[in-house]
Amino acid sequence: MCLACVGCSLAPRVPAKKSQPIAIVAAERGPLGIRLVAIDEHGDRRFELVVPGTANEVVRDSHPAVSPDGRWVVFASTRGRKDGTSLWIAPLTGAPQATPRRITPDGAVDQHPMWSADGQAIVFASTRDGGDFDLWRVAIDAHGQPGGATQLTSGAGHEITPTFGPVNTIVYTAVTVVGTEGSVSSRLEERAADGAIRAITAGPADGSPAISPDGATLIFVRPAMHLDQPQAELWKIERGAWRSTGDDVVATRLLTLPITDESGPVWSRDGRFVFATSVLRGHAGKPLFSSIIHVDLRESTPRARMLVDRAGATVRLSPAIRSERLDVAALHADPEYLSELARIVAAAIAEQTSDQPAP
Repeated sequence: MCLACVGCSLAPRVPAKKSQPIAIVAAERGPLGIRLVAIDEHGDRRFELVVPGTANEVVRDSHPAVSPDGRWVVFASTRGRKDGTSLWIAPLTGAPQATPRRITPDGAVDQHPMWSADGQAIVFASTRDGGDFDLWRVAIDAHGQPGGATQLTSGAGHEITPTFGPVNTIVYTAVTVVGTEGSVSSRLEERAADGAIRAITAGPADGSPAISPDGATLIFVRPAMHLDQPQAELWKIERGAWRSTGDDVVATRLLTLPITDESGPVWSRDGRFVFATSVLRGHAGKPLFSSIIHVDLRESTPRARMLVDRAGATVRLSPAIRSERLDVAALHADPEYLSELARIVAAAIAEQTSDQPAP
């Protein structure tokens, strides 16, 4: 089995029958596409969250976001579409295979949903204004029903990956094309409640912001050079610093993971842990393996640990946190990331070698 297919060949498991608490929601790659699953603090899969697509439809459900009250999950999905994604919503009851409902129409690409702090709206990136991604807001009532959509940004490039900050501010990634060669630059920007927009960082390759529940710390992704190659890593800015202008902001690296690319950081609800997607890439940047890592910010020396399903190595990405109180002991028992990744790679190589016919 090649490393790129780790997890894809796993047979679907029998879903749990009893209602169970959901700690973490993740997108999991398998033979039927990408599905949302409930996992615990060890990384063990509990059940699939939503029903499959129609017969013979390979569905990609991704970028889940859990409502502040823990009752709903909104996500981007290719369900019923030949290209692009719409937003869907499903109840989180603690039981498997809930029936999702589409909340945005076809005709545009809708991605990266994020709940407002009061749970009454979702902000997301959409191409519905024509071509580029802009940020839009749609109200959600107590029954998960959507209202009308309101456009929030209309920049010259793309506005994606929103996160809510204090006083109804929204921090997001602003992507622009630079020069005649079509190179891309990205920085973090903030939209105030009155619609005013300002730069937080100068870039040129910042993205995926996530603000802590208390509004004090901003985690984001920025590349660092390792062996003459850029690798996306997690960085942080304290609230006082990000009130400065983009050129004056001082960011510090959260930790160093020199062989992988990190993206999509999310906070635990108590602000203690940061979770993220980490990708190991191979030749020409092709993804080989994707896993979910977490960092305890209360440790004197932050370290990355991997959520590992004891049923076997599984390709997972884009975590969302539902539980108010995560099992800290279970998270600390998870293996350190780089050593576990090395073990998975070695096992995949050994299996592939054993499958080769003798000369």
